[in-house]
Amino acid sequence: MKRIIYTTPGTRVTWSNVREWCFVAFNLDRRRSSEKRNRDLTTHSGCMPLSMIYAETDLEAIETAMYLLKYGPSYLCRPTRGNRAAHPSTPIIVALRNRAAVLKREADTVPKGDNWLKANVKNRS
Repeated sequence: MKRIIYTTPGTRVTWSNVREWCFVAFNLDRRRSSEKRNRDLTTHSGCMPLSMIYAETDLEAIETAMYLLKYGPSYLCRPTRGNRAAHPSTPIIVALRNRAAVLKREADTVPKGDNWLKANVKNRS
């Protein structure tokens, strides 16, 4: 599988999965307060590709990204109520929630073992 590397527009920072996206967000937030830092955080919040989210298998990274986009630094997190519909981070948050639900549901399944087979499969001999 080929690793795709993404870049935040206007910066030289790169990432290839949700965990690295979160790491880049933390690093951008640690920079000295300036207009460029704020602009980079705003750009970074809306540039996570949906295809990368749907391919992610790390539930902890997805939950960290959701936390950052909801409650993180002021220029990274989503806007207040009433201004969220057209914001670029809204579809990203929805995709992160959906992916987290799928991963939790997959982790909650119980494999069909011998006891299940004995109780639910009729003897066909």
